[in-house]
Amino acid sequence: MAIPHRPLGKTGVEVPIIGYGTAPLGKIKVMDAPLLNKSAKLLNHAIDQGITYLDTSPDYGSQPKLGEVMKSRRDEVFLATKLNKRKRDDVLAELQQNLKELQTDHVDLLQIHAINTMADLEAALAPDGAISALDEARRQGMTRFVGITGHARPDVLAYALERYDFDAVLVALGAIDRLVTGPEDVLLPVAQRKDVGVIAMKVYGHGELKERELALRYSLGLPGVSLAILGMEEESQIDENVRLAQNYRPLAGEEINPLIDEARALVENDKPSNNSPIFWLYDINTMAWKENSEPFAVAY
Repeated sequence: MAIPHRPLGKTGVEVPIIGYGTAPLGKIKVMDAPLLNKSAKLLNHAIDQGITYLDTSPDYGSQPKLGEVMKSRRDEVFLATKLNKRKRDDVLAELQQNLKELQTDHVDLLQIHAINTMADLEAALAPDGAISALDEARRQGMTRFVGITGHARPDVLAYALERYDFDAVLVALGAIDRLVTGPEDVLLPVAQRKDVGVIAMKVYGHGELKERELALRYSLGLPGVSLAILGMEEESQIDENVRLAQNYRPLAGEEINPLIDEARALVENDKPSNNSPIFWLYDINTMAWKENSEPFAVAY
């Protein structure tokens, strides 16, 4: 049974309703003999199973691992990566490094990563900002589409969609986010009106939510959502997510209640910090202010 596909907003592209979030692959050490070639095996297995949307970032350490697979399977996948820099020249340099690691001359979706504050958005929209670099990258054929991502401020993302004609938005869009930041009320109506493809992340609460079937069905059932990005570390996880996607159906009636109860318990018992299990809710770094500072950790 094939994984269902949906349109990615106005792009004209159909994507599977689940994508591979490759951050976990960056933790696999190629020098560890038992894990030799594990990343390639996982990626090839996912593609074989129909997970052809691949999500990566220079932060994850997974781009070179995708690059090894892209040498033979680039034409089979929709490849999305991200950019952390905020100034035009820096963004273009970062993009060149991304393409080198991915062993390709273009990606399908290029996203300005972690727009969490208005200050960051204004920096990206400046005449010499990241948006200018994205426009140039698209003109040169280094990307087909452009997008934006954010973790904790769906209102900022909604404003960004009003200011620039993005093709896609990647946003934390799980049951936990429903209780705290309300992206389905703040962001999704704007995305639908602008026909922007919505990509859901943190669907499983970074692994904290155990009601996984309900969690996936919740996020995929929200208006305008094209797909959900899922992190997977083992073939068994790939197979399980494929099964859930193949059998997807929207939540009905009171089915949502156990999921919301679980999410509420996580939020109520949480102590906000960078070490919180639901850490992304507190990601308010303004990356434009830190570009001349020491390297810092980026949430994903």
